[in-house]
Amino acid sequence: MTTATTRRDSSLKQFQKRVPADILAQARGRSFLITLPAFGPTPEDVVEVTIRPAISFSLRVRDPAASKMRVGAAGAQLERIFASLRHGPVELTHRQTVALSGEVYRLVVGRFEMDPGEPGDWEAWKAFHWAAMEGRVPNPPAISWQAIMDERNAALGAFGVASGPVLLDIIEDLPIGDSARSLEIRFGLLASWVLTRHGLEVAPRSRLLLLQQVAEAALDAGWAMKRAAQGDYTLDTKAMRFPPIESGKSQAGVTVTELFERWRKENKPAASTLSTWRGIVADFENHIKHADAARVTEHDVVGWKDARVAAGRAAKTINDSDLACLRVLFRFAVTNKLIAQNPVEGIKVKVKRQAGKGKLPYTNDEVARLLAYAEKETLPHLRYVPILLATTGSRVQDIVQLWSEGVTVEEGVPVLRITPAPDGASLKTVGSERVIPMHPAVLASGFIEFARSRNGPLFYGSRPRRKIREDGEGKHPSKGTSNRVSEWVRKQPGFQDKRKDPNHAMRHWLKSAAAKAGVLDSVANHIQGHTDSSVAGRYRHHDDLKSLADALAKIPIPTMGCRDDNGTMPSERPDAATLQGRPASPLSHKRR
Repeated sequence: MTTATTRRDSSLKQFQKRVPADILAQARGRSFLITLPAFGPTPEDVVEVTIRPAISFSLRVRDPAASKMRVGAAGAQLERIFASLRHGPVELTHRQTVALSGEVYRLVVGRFEMDPGEPGDWEAWKAFHWAAMEGRVPNPPAISWQAIMDERNAALGAFGVASGPVLLDIIEDLPIGDSARSLEIRFGLLASWVLTRHGLEVAPRSRLLLLQQVAEAALDAGWAMKRAAQGDYTLDTKAMRFPPIESGKSQAGVTVTELFERWRKENKPAASTLSTWRGIVADFENHIKHADAARVTEHDVVGWKDARVAAGRAAKTINDSDLACLRVLFRFAVTNKLIAQNPVEGIKVKVKRQAGKGKLPYTNDEVARLLAYAEKETLPHLRYVPILLATTGSRVQDIVQLWSEGVTVEEGVPVLRITPAPDGASLKTVGSERVIPMHPAVLASGFIEFARSRNGPLFYGSRPRRKIREDGEGKHPSKGTSNRVSEWVRKQPGFQDKRKDPNHAMRHWLKSAAAKAGVLDSVANHIQGHTDSSVAGRYRHHDDLKSLADALAKIPIPTMGCRDDNGTMPSERPDAATLQGRPASPLSHKRR
């Protein structure tokens, strides 16, 4: 059983797993490298594990979610190691060994190119490589790409000099010896790391060939990093010598986690998606007891789906989150020729709609009361976000990431420009990015004056507490704002009905209110940021802002003073005088 535990002398979570008897008998004492994936601000890490009755090592995190993800990833890699040991050794071609060694080159360069240290560090690195490749040093230090300075210290202790031409002269005077032994000592862990990533156990001859190629690749990486340390970042043409890893036995070792990482880098999804899907992938790999994407069958997926149902997970969540995640990843794998077919297609949980369970919109009375509560607030996100939701039917995330330059005038019409925030926020769909007129109720709320008084984000701090990284990790601060609005709504009298989502129920309400006011569905869809997937919809463009403004003004926004069921509001649209002189776009604002 794989578990995350704690030790008395450490607050870091620990990994523990018993080793099967057959694996222990076959590989006791052998060492392998396990990759601990990145999680939020915690970077990727690598640990060395030795096959013994019980494997135990630090997960190097304290966060429960991070430890759960790393337990799943480490457990999946160990299962892949066990599977390769049980499968038995295979022979590699020369092309395969060169291709696999390319991963070592990329590993070293990727780890150090941003901060390569001193040229002397790499001189010691390359000197030990050369000595090991010719067997001139019977016990070279095992390679470590996480502490290069140890190389200089080791060279100083072994030869009395840490770098420079004298070091090479000393090594050249040593006799040539058993290179097979010194290669294994020097590069054995790196070779095992590559083989583990691809689920391979190789025959002795193939392992020696791989060690030789890994040594050459590491030597090339050392040359590239020495030049970088000297300020020369010229493209290394030797990086192009490694062929792609061939489909077949080596490609079959692509894990579901690795598949997720490749998909992440190419698609750059939202941070919330990354966080949710990492947990799903880890749980799936834990369930199927291996991680090889090519070995996943429909029976594996069905068994995991049934386990999620048995655990009490909602059918809609399993369909729309769990299975949707796997379906996307395996479609990506098929498209990129990593596997032959998608084992997730067609698998779903039957969802039976039950009376009293579906989501409901707000009533006119609830909208009026909520807006009345908001008018009494002084915090901007509580005062203005509810009226903006009520008059646009937007997703709350569209609104809370607004910047001041997104509140402007175009074609004489006061508008909101709904775009991804400049500091890294994202919108859910392509259709979410749009320009929409402001409803007369918004113009009467004082929102215009508030927006003009700000510079930058309207509803969160101008400096995010957690910066969005280039890979999309980390939460945008506007997410906290949307959560605070939800919490505020739930605290208001009469707004505890769980069937009415605090923010999204307003989106449902506007869709119905628009239909009652005679607003075309296509117009309402554009205002709300709904993507029209029909063929006709792709030919329809809503670029007449005055017509959109007239249509939006038809929708009555309920107020506490209303006497009829529709909560009528004045339909005449105020002029744009309060916004005249404001920039027509964020670009013109920056040029001022």
